[in-house]
Amino acid sequence: MFLMTAAASLSMSTISNSGVVLPKLVKDFFTMKEEILSRDFDLGFSGESEDVVMRALHLLEKCINVTGSANRNGEFTVAACQTVPALFELNFYSNGLFHVFIPDAIIACSILSLQRDLVTESPHQPKDCSSLLLSQERLIHKAAGLSHFLTNEVAVAPPCQTIYQVLNDAVTRLIQYGVLYVAEEDQEEMNSSPTEEPWPKKFSEPPSWRSDEEDEDSDFGEEQRDRYVKVSLSAEHQEFFIFLQRLLSPVLEAYSGAAVFVHGLSQPMPESDFTLRLFKYLLTRTERGIAAYGESATHYLVKNTVKTFKELGVRMFNVRGLFCRLQKLRVKL
Repeated sequence: MFLMTAAASLSMSTISNSGVVLPKLVKDFFTMKEEILSRDFDLGFSGESEDVVMRALHLLEKCINVTGSANRNGEFTVAACQTVPALFELNFYSNGLFHVFIPDAIIACSILSLQRDLVTESPHQPKDCSSLLLSQERLIHKAAGLSHFLTNEVAVAPPCQTIYQVLNDAVTRLIQYGVLYVAEEDQEEMNSSPTEEPWPKKFSEPPSWRSDEEDEDSDFGEEQRDRYVKVSLSAEHQEFFIFLQRLLSPVLEAYSGAAVFVHGLSQPMPESDFTLRLFKYLLTRTERGIAAYGESATHYLVKNTVKTFKELGVRMFNVRGLFCRLQKLRVKL
């Protein structure tokens, strides 16, 4: 029952505020169900997708709006309520499947970040980011940094695998789906240097939080050369790509909002007061419609943000536990 509601909530949480017609929601739900199964996770429910969706919508009736459509087919439009309690409840259920898609979501968000970097670095501003060649080496390096940054949110890699293996598998999966494709025609030119080292060994320096033990134990990719990928522009692939980005967007918005809040502090305060004030700040952004994702103000995200900032040295406490201003912002959001 919980996974059924989680899958429906995740579908609702990642659609636009204008909503979606019921047949499209059922189709998206079926696609998500197949995605979950393809990743070797159990569903915990059975039945026809339409029946399951209708049952889930009944359970989530306080969190959704169902309106009659003006089209001649008489289809219903389903949209998530934009009230704070509704957004928080949908987020609570959808988090039950967060771990299923997290490696792919991290890659999707890292692609956006890498595209921005490439645009900034290019002397000739490209008109379309889709034309940019993305180095898999650089992409996974950026994604690894994001993964470690989100350690308090989710465990991206199981104990038996390294972050780099999991992220490489995610890139390979997105290539198999067609969301990414290898730029074969550019590959030979980009990899023409005979002395070029395998891409996992070319990192200038590993993230500071990566353990020495992980470096010693991993022989991943020793014979693999860097390759370059592009993002598919097909409507179907873009829809899945956006779905992955939206999964992680509320979390990233919570952290970026917290960083803005920290910069505005003018005096020390107890950690408990700081956490409460941060929560109120993010909640106010949601209530006023400033936040792009209202669920970015959930209390567990606020607590994780405070914990992460402390671990990264963003905040420093004295023996009384008082906040001593921003020491050094080591994470670029």
